Amino acid sequence: MTVSSDDGDHLGQIPLGGDEETSPPRSSGPSDEEIRAAAAIAGDYRASVPGTEPDRSPAGKDEGRVADRPSMDFWEVLYERRTTRRFDKSRSVPRDVVLELLDAAVFSPTSCNLQMWDFLVVDDPDLREQLGRLSLQVLSTPLTIFVTYGKEYSEEGYANVQSAAAAMMNMSNAAHVLGMGTFWINQLGPRDEVGRILGIPSDREVICALAVGWPEVYPTKAPRRRPFDHVVHWNRYGGVAIPTSPSPQDWSLDQIREYQQARVLNGNRYNKTRPWEMADNLAAGERLSALDENGVPDEGSPRWLDVLPVTGLFTGPLARQHRGHRWTVLELSEDVAAFAAKRCPTQVMCDTLVFDPQSVDALPEEVFDRMTLFHRLESLPEQTRSHLLGALHRMLAPEGRFLLKYTSRRSFHAVAAWLHRRRGGPGGVEYVLSPDPNLGPFEALSPSEVKALVEEAGFTVERSFGDARGPSREEMEFRTRNMSRWKSGIVRIGSALWGVLLCCIPGASRYWARDRALLLRRG
Repeated sequence: MTVSSDDGDHLGQIPLGGDEETSPPRSSGPSDEEIRAAAAIAGDYRASVPGTEPDRSPAGKDEGRVADRPSMDFWEVLYERRTTRRFDKSRSVPRDVVLELLDAAVFSPTSCNLQMWDFLVVDDPDLREQLGRLSLQVLSTPLTIFVTYGKEYSEEGYANVQSAAAAMMNMSNAAHVLGMGTFWINQLGPRDEVGRILGIPSDREVICALAVGWPEVYPTKAPRRRPFDHVVHWNRYGGVAIPTSPSPQDWSLDQIREYQQARVLNGNRYNKTRPWEMADNLAAGERLSALDENGVPDEGSPRWLDVLPVTGLFTGPLARQHRGHRWTVLELSEDVAAFAAKRCPTQVMCDTLVFDPQSVDALPEEVFDRMTLFHRLESLPEQTRSHLLGALHRMLAPEGRFLLKYTSRRSFHAVAAWLHRRRGGPGGVEYVLSPDPNLGPFEALSPSEVKALVEEAGFTVERSFGDARGPSREEMEFRTRNMSRWKSGIVRIGSALWGVLLCCIPGASRYWARDRALLLRRG
């Protein structure tokens, strides 16, 4: 099968089953540099353009659009299909393949068989750049299929979502059979702006989109799943649901442990951080110990315990800057601890420990010279906070130091969270406004509350300091990226005024800074 571009440039023979994601710029969207970098990943060519031969007739059970359509056992497709996030930018998507996917979509189930959907194939570089200003995910591949549905047929039982999801699943499975990779995109940015860019009528709404491309690397490892007996019930619900509340008081420690295992170990989606947070935490590490990027630890080296790092995003960079230490990760489960420990450089020995309030005596005593706990105390139920700090006091060496960072309730964080709720932002535990990434519940703490907890555990506060009096420009651009122009402008001006106010008032940052830190030692 041969595909040609609009200007006659030959794109070459594309074998199936090859190697394994006009609108003015938005002030709150990605920068031009980010757009160009993301566009380079997908390539700047057009894909799926008409070939020299007319399109084949619609596919059916016995014959497809693609010549010599591969066959695959249903169960192979079910258990082997994976989400693809790395695509080969050098290979275009043949038009026959796209048509095959669309044939699969229109044969999927739809509410009352009304079929009130439309499928928009977007491969034009200019359109992709405009859409990329709303969501960089659209630029993950050279081709994206948007699914829309009629608004008047969507009110009861989420018929729009159900119908679109069935079509998306059919396309994803068909792409897998044809050797393609797909990425289900939900974060498209403001749907009304997406619709305006694509010229979608006002009586239709954008539901989701599917990125399609040739995989650069096709994942083969099956994602972990929650235990079968936790999610399957007969006749009546018989389990304990994982809460959706962002309040730690609504969660048990077992539920937090299960949630982290399900989310962290299923892929890289949650293994991302924000540059301003990385810089703040690395700077905090320097307050605890001098930089040592060339050291090689041995059995006699000082030991550093990173407490509840979940994904280990900060563990790895910290370990690289403090190589002279032996590192250990303390987590709620062995699986998550091992996941975080793998972030450490190979030259650094990184061990794992598991925290269980019922078996604190099993943890080592007075062995760690340095400890870090960054924004995780806020994720634990009240009673567990006391148990954890008591265990850490037991584990800290007599001359050791412990750096505890937390988000202060007495800061602009509370205002930001209120604005997030007021503007109708996504709710629930997954979208709670907190240091990123935070996998589980989260609530800001008052300085007096934290001080009482650490003193109760036996620690003495050697030093207290506050950072992030106001959000940085980089953070504000991220936080307001999906707001309208005038709303984002108001929020940014308010944030800047807050920062100026705190800078002008002596000692204000000590009381009103968002990120608070305590340097602790044994009492």
